[in-house]
Amino acid sequence: MITLLRKFKYTIMKILIAIGTILLIYLPLKESAHAQFGIGASYEVRDEYPTNGFGFRLEKGLMGKNHILDLSVRGHFSYFNETNNFSIGEGVSLSRDMDVYDYGIAVLLGVRLGIVKPYAGAGIGLDRFKQTTEREQYNIKENNFYWNAFGGAEFTLLPVISPFIEYRISQFTGTEDLTFDRVNRLAFGIYLRF
Repeated sequence: MITLLRKFKYTIMKILIAIGTILLIYLPLKESAHAQFGIGASYEVRDEYPTNGFGFRLEKGLMGKNHILDLSVRGHFSYFNETNNFSIGEGVSLSRDMDVYDYGIAVLLGVRLGIVKPYAGAGIGLDRFKQTTEREQYNIKENNFYWNAFGGAEFTLLPVISPFIEYRISQFTGTEDLTFDRVNRLAFGIYLRF
């Protein structure tokens, strides 16, 4: 019964993320000609293994470029990978490969102050953790729903190119095999704005 409820929860999460992504791309707006669309890439560092990764994000502005406030919807994807070797006893070593995929949607609000736009936001997502080793008993696969809050700053150097820095904290629900329930992340990246 518990596994059935868990599968139902993850299916609902996948549906919500898919609907949010569709709304992100096709959201009807009055000022669609003035609304911004952004594609971004980032290098990300987090405080849990695997620690280094890359991210991709799509963002759609809900207000025109002429407003001081900038309300946006974002879809994001991140990938982290790490391989390491360690000893589990006398003369016994093990190779471990960890992969983390996370994707979700978020809403953010920014304030345009010249070339700097500080922003903050919140969202939901799904984190897929997979650890593979040479020995089956050490393999782990886990999917976890999370919510996150973040803040950062975007710098408009050219009309189309905007570097950014962002700090995000994610709170996981339903962790079983993982030893953490909260992950902090720092992202450095660049947006292309249209």
